[in-house]
Amino acid sequence: MTEQLNLITGLTEHERKKLFSWVASLPEENIIEIFQEGVKKSFQLKEERPGLHGRINKYCAFVMAARKGGWDTVKGKGYRVADQEQYDDFSHLRKASAAILISRGRKPLLRQKILAYWGEVKELQGDGMGFRPITDYLNRKRKLKVSATYLSKIWKEMEGNG
Repeated sequence: MTEQLNLITGLTEHERKKLFSWVASLPEENIIEIFQEGVKKSFQLKEERPGLHGRINKYCAFVMAARKGGWDTVKGKGYRVADQEQYDDFSHLRKASAAILISRGRKPLLRQKILAYWGEVKELQGDGMGFRPITDYLNRKRKLKVSATYLSKIWKEMEGNG
C-alpha cells in the first residue's frame, strides 16, 4: 500500500508527514481551501483510477491538493512545482549568498599558512608535481587543508602566469 501511495502522491511517507505538519501550521482559511481542493481532486482521481479504494483516494487527493496549495513551492521550502516567480526568488537568494561569500573572501590566516610553506610548494612544483598532489602533501604532512584551485590562484599571484 505504501508503494501505491508513493506512486500516486509522488511523495514518500516521510515527506507526507512533513506535508501534514506544514498544513497544520497554515491559517484555517488556507486549510479549508486545501480540503475543498482535495474534494475536487478526489473526483478527478476516481475517474483516473476507478479501482482505488475510497479512503485511499481521498487521502491521496488531499496530499495532491496540499502540494498544489503551496507545499512544494517557496512556502513549503521545496522546488517541485515552483512557478517562475518562486524560482526567481530562489535565484535572488543564491545570488545574495554568493555575493556575501565573495565579499568575505578567504581567511587571510589560510593564505599566511600556505605562504609559510611556500618554499616547499615551489620546490614540489619545480619537480613537476601538480597542484592536487601538492595539496595532498600539505594536508598529510603539514595538516593544512587547502584546495588545488586556491593553491593555483596563489601560485599565479606569487609566481606570475608563466
